[in-house]
Amino acid sequence: MSEESKPGLFGIKHSNRDLSEESSWGKNMFNSNFPVALVLYMDSIGIRPRYLKLDASGQLVKDYIGAFDLFNCNPMDEDTKYVFEAPFKPFIPYCVDETKVPKVDAMVESNSTGSVHSGFEIKLTAIPDESTYKLDESEYGSELVIRFPSITYLACGIADLYKKDHKALKTFFGHGFGNVSSYVESAQVNTILPQIYDILNQIIRANTSQQKPALIQPIWKTKGKKAVLDENCLDVFVWSELAFTKLFLKDAILTSPGSTRKISRPERAVIQLFFMLHDYANRGKIDFADIQNKLTYGPKNDKAFSVNGKITNSLMSCEELTKPRIKKNQIKNIILGGGERFLSPERRFDATLANTPELFE
Repeated sequence: MSEESKPGLFGIKHSNRDLSEESSWGKNMFNSNFPVALVLYMDSIGIRPRYLKLDASGQLVKDYIGAFDLFNCNPMDEDTKYVFEAPFKPFIPYCVDETKVPKVDAMVESNSTGSVHSGFEIKLTAIPDESTYKLDESEYGSELVIRFPSITYLACGIADLYKKDHKALKTFFGHGFGNVSSYVESAQVNTILPQIYDILNQIIRANTSQQKPALIQPIWKTKGKKAVLDENCLDVFVWSELAFTKLFLKDAILTSPGSTRKISRPERAVIQLFFMLHDYANRGKIDFADIQNKLTYGPKNDKAFSVNGKITNSLMSCEELTKPRIKKNQIKNIILGGGERFLSPERRFDATLANTPELFE
């Protein structure tokens, strides 16, 4: 089989996954492989992803970003390698346990030297979601499910801004907040929530000039709830690590909630992020496991929080969200060499019934 006829994805020449093999096309693998190829294809035809970032006052703005600036290298260079589901090596110095470095969905590195150019989480999301499919297309949005590793990755991303002097971060925390063991109950942490929100927002606003891309969110659009692609079906949004906080961090809480009030999932993510940065400010390392295990405020699981399409639409709303720029007939330019034959989507009974309407005639 010639190189041209082998299964593959546009632009990915070197990878830790052999895209000519069926084993590299599983559901979770495709969800990280395909978005990278989509970005590369868009770049080749002069289309840049939308870039969500913060201005100096901490407000969300929508810009554009090219693949060169996104990946911090020439994305199509022969020396560029795409490594999927791997520990992000630049974050090793921030971890108490260096064997548990946060993994990223995609890491871009030099094939010859192994030096890392960039790393990203990837969220391949569908629009519309359950909360928006009945609305006007301009109000469509996608659900985003954020898991605990995303919060650890975010904490490392902010810590990285202080890698030359972690004690500079300490100035935001005043005299400090002690050990996380003092905040394991809702009643203990509710009293300091206004301070937590205020300090995190101060840190974020102080670093807007240094923010960098961290989350790649491709969207794929269907005709309402039907499992049928819209004619204009694909586009890509990129979030900076600081813009990402807009999904769960309010600008401020002015008064302390009641001491017995339950902590919501987004609030838990805020609290965990706060104490990760507090940990780094004090000792230059972060004990992610200790913070996750102690600051749970309910059942333990790896789901940090989720936001529905109404919330994401309020942040992402733009022409590209309503009318994605890549048409469905262009997908064949991204999935190459018959790679689509390797796809094995999840088999669901309700989906099978919905796609077999003649059963009910």
